[in-house]
Amino acid sequence: MLQLKNLLYALITLFMLYIGLQQITLTGDRMQTVFIMSWLCLAIFVISGNFAHYLYGSKKKVQGRNVQRYKNKKQKQSKVYLRQ
Repeated sequence: MLQLKNLLYALITLFMLYIGLQQITLTGDRMQTVFIMSWLCLAIFVISGNFAHYLYGSKKKVQGRNVQRYKNKKQKQSKVYLRQ
């Protein structure tokens, strides 16, 4: 569910960027241009962050489970070794 939420956020941001780009003009004064460029950078950061979390979030879960299995296996081996 959490990964679908991030995908949804990224798609909403892409839609907002699509709507916003139709209204943007880069022919204004310097402050307007700086604001527009910073707004575009922020939108790109939001989109890429949400997509990165969507793409790599499940991989981290799998790695965490593998680490936990390895620790459990080592604990069982040490208990067997101590009994002997």
